[in-house]
Amino acid sequence: MAKPNAYVLRLDKARAEVFADALNESGLFAEAVPSFSHSRNVPLVCFIVGSQGRITHIASGRRGANAGTQQSRLNVNDVESLKTRLTVQKVINGVPARNRKVVADRFRNGGLLTPKAFDEVIDLIVRLAPETGKSIDRFTKTTRDRLSRLSGEAREALGQQKEAVATAMSLAGIDRAPLREWALHEDAAPQSFLDGLSESRQREDEMIVRDLSMVPGYEFIRRVPNASAAVFQDEETGNRLTVVLANRLRLEEQTGTDLIYYNERFKSFVLVQYKAMEPDENEGSIFRFPEKKLSEEIERMEAFLEELTKLEESGTTDDFRLNNDPFFLKFCPRIQFEPDSSALTKGMYVPLSYWKRLSDDDALLGPKGGRRLAYSNVRRYFDNSAFVSVVKGAWVGTCVDQSAVIEQWMRAIIETGRSITFAVKPDDEPDGEKESVGIAPDLGLDGLEIEDDAEELIRVIIERD
Repeated sequence: MAKPNAYVLRLDKARAEVFADALNESGLFAEAVPSFSHSRNVPLVCFIVGSQGRITHIASGRRGANAGTQQSRLNVNDVESLKTRLTVQKVINGVPARNRKVVADRFRNGGLLTPKAFDEVIDLIVRLAPETGKSIDRFTKTTRDRLSRLSGEAREALGQQKEAVATAMSLAGIDRAPLREWALHEDAAPQSFLDGLSESRQREDEMIVRDLSMVPGYEFIRRVPNASAAVFQDEETGNRLTVVLANRLRLEEQTGTDLIYYNERFKSFVLVQYKAMEPDENEGSIFRFPEKKLSEEIERMEAFLEELTKLEESGTTDDFRLNNDPFFLKFCPRIQFEPDSSALTKGMYVPLSYWKRLSDDDALLGPKGGRRLAYSNVRRYFDNSAFVSVVKGAWVGTCVDQSAVIEQWMRAIIETGRSITFAVKPDDEPDGEKESVGIAPDLGLDGLEIEDDAEELIRVIIERD
């Protein structure tokens, strides 16, 4: 498992001037350095050392493409200058003797720290230069200890929420790097994954209020205890993504899914249910079934889909879909909460319509007659990249009229805080012929059937142009 680390970048006088000019123009800088290995999905702190032997800046780094023979490109952004006068020698003297040799080598010659040296240096620099705490406090021993004290249940919930947010960012074409900013600043468990992101993404300024006003029922959501929201924006494309995580809502229970994604550009919904695979010494990971919970979830999906199919697409170019079935299952190893990584959990996306055939296929029979799904027998599936491609372009998902009805139904559930039967009245069905008529094509809300309350988790994610 890849972990955060730090790279010491030494600049001579000439390169330091180029670095200063780059900061003034774009805030970005790149340098060719000796080849090194570090995951692009894991944080890399960058300490900039000037020609006079002082740490002048701290930044976020990322290993780029090869920059020549045995050289890597080191990309630097989010650069902050140090107010504290901090010399290399002071850092070397400050770390324990057991790591002093490697720390001295890296800060005098440049390069990637060892994991143990990284731990020592981070704690020392936060102590010597308190202004760096905002950027690197999340890597200190104190913060790591807070995280280790979280219960297994809390970590599992955070992992699931983070996976949902990361998936949505990928679908919206937004860099997932901001997810690596996550930090636990207090001893109490956060109520939402979004609570651990930087404050700039949490404040309800004009942009977030404007974006969230587009989320069905947001006026109700903002009053729900434990609800949180954030807006992510891609600086290059201008794309914005609004994310709402709110507890005690009912959409998961009624749709049988964990993630609801709405592509506003093409008016398309896609709904995903995560299923955990278990370790297997022969296959790596497997999912055993039949499983009572999955069977119940699929029943809800099928009932939902039966109503949706009563609405046909309009024939416009934006309404074109390869498949109008919006339901997918994602089979993946149990999601672990790794706050330092922005990677998506590896897994297999299977459309509901394909799962119906797949689950009956003899290829999934185990040696003892049970059924199990594994990478070796599923034959076809969407990986993360393929799933992002088809959903981002709205090649799959609900058509415009179907989405309009779902949106109104969602609004009714969220605003009432209660479960509501989803039903569509066909155009040719006389009024009153059906016992429980939910939401008709004219989007009226008459005849909604209210059911018992339930405490569930909703992940509503809206893509903005």
